[in-house]
Amino acid sequence: MRFDRLHRGVTALTVLIGFTVLYLSGEFAAWVMGAASLAVFAGFFTYPLFRRRAVAIGANAVIVMVGLAVGYQAFATGNFLYYTIVYAVFLGAVKALMLRDGGDFMQMYALSFLHLVAGAVINPGLSFGVAMFPYVVGLTLGLMLTNLRRGIEAGIGAQPGVDLVSANLARKDLIRPGFLSVTVGVTAAVFVMSVAFFFLFPRMGLGFFATQSRMGIAMTGFSDTVTLGDFGNIVEDPAVVMRVKLKGRPTPTPLRMRGQSLDEYDGKGWRKTTRRLRGLNMDSHGRHIISDEMLNLDDMEPIAQEIYLEPMVGTPRVLFGMPDPVAFKRPPSSLAALRPDKWRFYRDDAYDVSVTGPPQSSILYTAYSIPRDRDPALLEKAGSDYSSWIRTTYTQLPEMNPAVGKLAVKMAGDADNPFDKAVAIENALRNDFTYALDTQHGEQDPLTDFLLYNRKGHCEYFASAMVVLLRSLGIPSRIVNGFYGGESNEYGGYVYLRKADAHSWVEVWFPGVGWITFDPTPAVALDMRADDSWWRGISDAVDNAKLWWYRWVVEYDLEQQVEFVAGLFRLLDKRNKGAFSETGLRWKDLKEMKRRLERLPWATWAGAAVGIMGLLVLLRFVVRKRLGRHHGHALCHPGDPAVRSYRRMLRLLARRGLKRSTGETQLEFMLRVSQAVPDVAGPVREITWSYLRAAWSPDASASKQDEMDRLVAAVRRGMSGSSS
Repeated sequence: MRFDRLHRGVTALTVLIGFTVLYLSGEFAAWVMGAASLAVFAGFFTYPLFRRRAVAIGANAVIVMVGLAVGYQAFATGNFLYYTIVYAVFLGAVKALMLRDGGDFMQMYALSFLHLVAGAVINPGLSFGVAMFPYVVGLTLGLMLTNLRRGIEAGIGAQPGVDLVSANLARKDLIRPGFLSVTVGVTAAVFVMSVAFFFLFPRMGLGFFATQSRMGIAMTGFSDTVTLGDFGNIVEDPAVVMRVKLKGRPTPTPLRMRGQSLDEYDGKGWRKTTRRLRGLNMDSHGRHIISDEMLNLDDMEPIAQEIYLEPMVGTPRVLFGMPDPVAFKRPPSSLAALRPDKWRFYRDDAYDVSVTGPPQSSILYTAYSIPRDRDPALLEKAGSDYSSWIRTTYTQLPEMNPAVGKLAVKMAGDADNPFDKAVAIENALRNDFTYALDTQHGEQDPLTDFLLYNRKGHCEYFASAMVVLLRSLGIPSRIVNGFYGGESNEYGGYVYLRKADAHSWVEVWFPGVGWITFDPTPAVALDMRADDSWWRGISDAVDNAKLWWYRWVVEYDLEQQVEFVAGLFRLLDKRNKGAFSETGLRWKDLKEMKRRLERLPWATWAGAAVGIMGLLVLLRFVVRKRLGRHHGHALCHPGDPAVRSYRRMLRLLARRGLKRSTGETQLEFMLRVSQAVPDVAGPVREITWSYLRAAWSPDASASKQDEMDRLVAAVRRGMSGSSS
């Protein structure tokens, strides 16, 4: 393949990877990224057009006008990040159309790197991790090819009157397959070393992505106000909301994860009136106890569930747990004092638990639950001696159609206690009503329409119907929103629950016992949510990879690092049959090491490190300045005739406005001077080559002072003649 085509192909691939990361964030329309990608492909054919001055000026004018328009939109909407990325994508698309020389390619790589950095901000998901390695390989190879292109374009070794640039760029033997293989191999090795450095280098606890934030999952049904029908909008959404693993026992399916309760019904929806929050007390094990009566939690043998909850937007940070949750615990966060948003646990008057913390951030926590057995013998004897607060709060009803009350009496039948009445109504709803997702009920009184006429609906209608029927009989009850169902992930050993598993059920109050769970929704609802697709195994593997990425990359901090290193130690100890433990380094030593690391004055050390680096940079600048003043060229002996003559020539040319720029090689400067002042091309070439021989081959340098003086004089005469 020709060098120019190979270089442009590598550049296009690198740029497209950056565009892909941005597109997979979901923030940009497909046509925007599609148009930008088409511009990248069109650049293979359009770059010669931009050699014309008029076309280049027109392109720059368009860039300025679009920049002004995008800037106006950014200030008008306040969404500066979004429009900055949009403009960066636009610049990348325009630059892809006009890649003419090495400088253009360097600018293209700078823009592409900006795209990748923006992708890390708005899309720190697994797709970003997958794109990292090919991007690093493409960027490394592209920069090496760009450096080679710039050397060719500089005309090194070119003869006067002969243009070798186009010929060299068209060569097929300039890049050998071995060069590509070595480049990819070296890049892969550096990448692996960087990954090892990422995992092992001591961290300060804030993770690679600092705020550990990402796009949250939009959820309805968990706010303080819920309208009937909200869950029907998400019941077919496969997005994973949480992953649950029971400690010390298999994780069952279907899994019920309780969220929050709602108590007031207004005829169209539910509202939480028990919203007064109180902080939770913590026991000696760092667990936040919902009720002070549960301080002796270990004696009750609770079920511990490790839960990884995705960030959910549009809803309070409700904590979920198996019924009935009694405590929650979040792993302590290293350097948590540095975070602007602290994790705080609260409960309301209904003993529902919520948490405050960094917005749009996942939370890994442990829930402790003690299930209440639905023992008929015990519950039938519980009676109906309700407290005034329970009766007032959980038997409230708006003005209802009298037929609803009659239906409740009919469903309860001959039952003579609250438990039997609840069971009878639960069974009637399960058996006589139909579960469906696409039913419509009247806006004025949707529940009456469901109960008396259109007996089809989803879980919210079934749960709401049972609560209303029980309350019409004077039995305290409430609707509960959470998740029910889930699928087992054999790769990660956990159960994941999706938005489609969002569910409503009923809790009934029994004196002396507490809230007992009832679920009137027909069992067919669970079958409709089951994922039996052929690609289930693939999606499970991808989900496990996503969980690993979020936990060990996006949210990787000192806690995970200690756990990771401890796992390595345990593995070494196991493979060496305990010999590694004899070194005396154990888990408790790692925990102590972590505590000592947290107590270190990191801020002071970081400030000192920055100060020292600044002093070193300043010292380097001063030293180079002094060397440049006294010696001019550190590679050469200042007394060499070629060096003195070259410096004199530079001063002569600078007086005529021909000053060598920073980053310009001696040969590049020689060619520029020869083109600008042809009269001095000969002596300038000889002086430059004499200087290079003195710099790189001092033993072979045999410049004589009188010969060099003659060449400098020729330059002086040539410059005087050209100026006159």
